[in-house]
Amino acid sequence: MTDPLPAQLSAFVQKQGIVVDPEFSLHPSGVHSVVNCVFSAQARFEVVVLPLLKRLDDRLPDVPELTFQTFVNDVDSLGVQGYAEDILRNRQQLSGRLKVEVAREVAAFFIRHRIQTTADFQKLKSCAAEHLVLVKLVQDVKGIGPTLAHYLLWLMGREDHVKVDSLLTRLFARIGDWQPRLGHDADRVRITEAIREVATQMGTTPARLDNALWQFESRRKADSHA
Repeated sequence: MTDPLPAQLSAFVQKQGIVVDPEFSLHPSGVHSVVNCVFSAQARFEVVVLPLLKRLDDRLPDVPELTFQTFVNDVDSLGVQGYAEDILRNRQQLSGRLKVEVAREVAAFFIRHRIQTTADFQKLKSCAAEHLVLVKLVQDVKGIGPTLAHYLLWLMGREDHVKVDSLLTRLFARIGDWQPRLGHDADRVRITEAIREVATQMGTTPARLDNALWQFESRRKADSHA
């Protein structure tokens, strides 16, 4: 039986006039991708993550040659507490640890696997990249679950992945005649496949459609609280 969700999503996108952001772009550096990923967890992107990334960029510019080792060394020069307070000015936690500690651990993970930059990561074959992030990183770094792992993959250039977070799950709850469960593997796969199918129809990538849907739902949430 054909899943009706892709057709429902396509109709929703057309009805709401949702279009891919023409200025969509990925971080040049893996460091900023990792920090974006970790600090976006349970946080408002525009209010928390964007200003934080600007502060990081003032200290470690978001350029392709920025290495994970440089970030690890920079954090270690102040300690995770000092870096959280003085550089990022953010003491949010993830799985009981400062987010900057989690980000440092992700960077150290990539270093152990001989990856220093996004360019290094993109040299991996798709299956190897997915196994590294979706399996080994999730197993090795406390706080990185499947949702963040998929988000990190597309931040680092694998645009066939989507981040099925609470905003996206809520949006899909309104699209179809079902109640998706956040973090439930079967529901995440169903949402992912629907986005991939509709993205192909639109001539874009799943990551870019994911971003457009996320922006739409984020604005709707903000308007509802205005």
